[in-house]
Amino acid sequence: MTRRNFLALSALASLAAGCGGGGGSDSKAALVKGIVYDSLQADLPIEGATVTIGGVSAVTTDRAQASATKQVGSFIINGAPIGATTVTVTVTGKPPQTIAFQPSIASGTNPDLALYLNIGQVRGRVLDEAGLPVKSAFVVVNTNQGSISGFSNTDGSFLIDLVPEGNSEISAGAGSKIATKNLTVGFGINEAGDLLLQPDPNPNPPAPLKTISGKLTSALDSSPIAGAPVFLLREGIQLETVNTDAAGDYFFIVPAGTYTLQALPSGYISDTKPATLENPNNPLTVNFSLTPR
Repeated sequence: MTRRNFLALSALASLAAGCGGGGGSDSKAALVKGIVYDSLQADLPIEGATVTIGGVSAVTTDRAQASATKQVGSFIINGAPIGATTVTVTVTGKPPQTIAFQPSIASGTNPDLALYLNIGQVRGRVLDEAGLPVKSAFVVVNTNQGSISGFSNTDGSFLIDLVPEGNSEISAGAGSKIATKNLTVGFGINEAGDLLLQPDPNPNPPAPLKTISGKLTSALDSSPIAGAPVFLLREGIQLETVNTDAAGDYFFIVPAGTYTLQALPSGYISDTKPATLENPNNPLTVNFSLTPR
């Protein structure tokens, strides 16, 4: 979420993982790398934190130990249990925080984890009227700082990252059916439970606010660039990817924060731009004029 991936939007494995991220019957172990960030301190990496997955722990790198290949706040766990989907991070003098991630731990070397402390996550399931899981339902968490969205997985589960603490409304929709629930979000994992879809009394609700949007055009003739991927990153971590539409337009729905946008259209020289969203109610426009190769 995951950060977002907001995304994303790979499959969330068993939500029944044990305390600290245990789970899975496979006897093999895995290698997990990552970095721990502090969302309350401009996403600065955290030194000396203990990271535990399924009873196996490591301590994040401090500045005295850091090197070109060993970043501040990074960790390596060799022997993490297969199937784990949660991790517990402990900082001296503060309560432990449990963070969910997706996809679940697999054998061998796993993709690096970006773990954010002091920010919320919301997870749950989207079910139809018969209680069966709904795949690819659109899930939105509306907060006083903006909207954060994602999709349900094949088992109906969802995980929305980077949710500010406070009162939120969670909405899920698929076709003409919706479900809503109110939730007070705290740091770490917040369980939304099951969202049971019902016929939508308002089948044409207003669209969610596009907090960062823009257009990709050719610097040669200002023509729109369709189908081009635009990446949303924070601190070098990819959060979300969208493709431009036929008019060359793209958008993201994200909370306030400092981001980086990267446009990588085929046949054009890529470009990267900063994007600082101070208030989601004042959307940010970031356009790209790209030079053909």
